[in-house]
Amino acid sequence: ELTAEGLLVRMQGVGTFVAEPKSQSALFEVHNIADEIAARGHRHTCKVMVLKEEAAGSERALALDMREGQRVFHSLIVHFENDIPVQIEDRFVNAQVAPDYLKQDFTLQTPYAYLSQVAPLTEGEHVVEAILAEADECKLLQIDAGEPCLLIRRR
Repeated sequence: ELTAEGLLVRMQGVGTFVAEPKSQSALFEVHNIADEIAARGHRHTCKVMVLKEEAAGSERALALDMREGQRVFHSLIVHFENDIPVQIEDRFVNAQVAPDYLKQDFTLQTPYAYLSQVAPLTEGEHVVEAILAEADECKLLQIDAGEPCLLIRRR
């Protein structure tokens, strides 16, 4: 379990060791991907893969500071820059904070833009780590299996 959480590293034939701490930075700006792409003079589009209501499981409830079983909205969106997939946005939103989230057309306005209007970010936690893309992520991003990617967890 500690290995799965990234606290321990196992090396076959050598042993198990305490993992190096992941670097953290206090300075991290959150930007709208559509604005970043437009600033480069490129065209942003996206494809909404999932947009639904779910009951928060124990892990999700803890991450969103809510009770297990409460309503959360889940969106999975692939963002494109000039028709090239560049980002998978897998977002969970507390339904009480943004009750009209599921009514939005996220092909016209990103979740970031909508949430900035209805529930502006005042503080947050950001964890950035290098990962190898899973098979389903590779398919969505149209990249080869095991390609390195950045995972950004925001809370």
